[in-house]
Amino acid sequence: MKSKASEVSRCLHRLSGVYQDPSRVSRDATTLLQSETGKHLLVQSSTFLQNDGSETASLLVTGTIAMFYRGVTYNTPIDMYLPPHYPNRPPITFVRPVSSMMIKEGHNHVGSDGMVYMPYLSSWQKQSHNLVDACLNMSSIFSNEPPCYAKPPGYNANANANAASSRPAAATSTSTAANVNFNGSTASASSSSSSTRPTPTPTPPRYQDIASSIFAKVPIPGRKKTATNNNTTNTNTNNVQVPSEQEQIDQLAREAEAANDAVKIARAADAKEEQEQRLLTKDRQRLTSRCNAILTSYKEASTAELTDLIGDEMLLHKSSALLKDRIAYLHNRRGELETYHSQIDASIVEMQNYIQGAEEEKNERGEVSADEMALPADIQSGQMLILSAENAAINDALFFLDKGLAENNGDNGYGLEVHLAAVRKLAKKQFLVRAHLLKIGQGKAYSSR
Repeated sequence: MKSKASEVSRCLHRLSGVYQDPSRVSRDATTLLQSETGKHLLVQSSTFLQNDGSETASLLVTGTIAMFYRGVTYNTPIDMYLPPHYPNRPPITFVRPVSSMMIKEGHNHVGSDGMVYMPYLSSWQKQSHNLVDACLNMSSIFSNEPPCYAKPPGYNANANANAASSRPAAATSTSTAANVNFNGSTASASSSSSSTRPTPTPTPPRYQDIASSIFAKVPIPGRKKTATNNNTTNTNTNNVQVPSEQEQIDQLAREAEAANDAVKIARAADAKEEQEQRLLTKDRQRLTSRCNAILTSYKEASTAELTDLIGDEMLLHKSSALLKDRIAYLHNRRGELETYHSQIDASIVEMQNYIQGAEEEKNERGEVSADEMALPADIQSGQMLILSAENAAINDALFFLDKGLAENNGDNGYGLEVHLAAVRKLAKKQFLVRAHLLKIGQGKAYSSR
């Protein structure tokens, strides 16, 4: 079942873009092939030749359908074309008799070209009609009135020469027959098999030609034969006998059995080809998967390497720009340092000269007292110098009072109360000294403006 569905899918894949509703085509064709009615049918892609000479691709359902005639089951060969507008338009069906059979002249539902005409197709509705019901209706009609019958004996000897010139070779894969284009008019169609199928059935000769070549030679009771100069014709006429209905039925059964055998052979060939195609597809998938894995690994490695190289390149560009900036900064810094170095050298020389001059002056003057070394420039500076010395003396006194308290621990009459009284006295004096020192500094700063 799955193989038939896959075959339909493969054919529709080849016919990609032909059908407006490929899902409906796939569903109807698969349902027909998987049904009891279509168990002897195959599906393949084909081309259809229209009246204007253009070829249109289509899906072809070919094989045999069963018909029941006088309690015997016969298989009727058919070709069913699904037009591009399917299911808006009905399938186009032909009866394809084998070489030893011919289409019944004046059949109510089958034309002389093999095309099937029946009410089910003429009243086709895409919502309610389908291929399975079409084949069932066809089987019912054929059971009531068989479309084919066996060729009478002697047909091959008299008519094969004329038919062979209009038939293609049996080994070819293309069969030519009268057909109908997808617009509904009669045309000539050629179906090219895209997969293995039974030997195509050639177009049978016209029934009128066979009747004129056979039944015209049968003697009619009560009528005298007309003498002719052609001895060969008289001999052949005397030897021809009209087959009975039972002989025709037996011949039809034999030809149907031959058609069944051909279908079995075709199905076996299809199964073999499908197996080979499955193995080929599996090998192709395995090879494709392996190649994809190798290419993917190469791609990932190359991508990682390229990413690293691009990252290194970006880092090199940034480092190059940074180095250029640092080099420019170092060049500028070098000039600044050289300037500072020259200034330091000049300052060292100046300091050395000053020290040398101070030492010479010291040697000339002798020892200088500390009071002489710090001389105020004005009265305010002298007051600030005295107050600063007094503040520093108070700090020293407070330090030694704390130290004395820590060492005596109240001995020698020096307790905490005496210590606190002395500290309060010195702190009050130090506050006044600092306040006086601050006022002098503010006044000096104001006067220097």
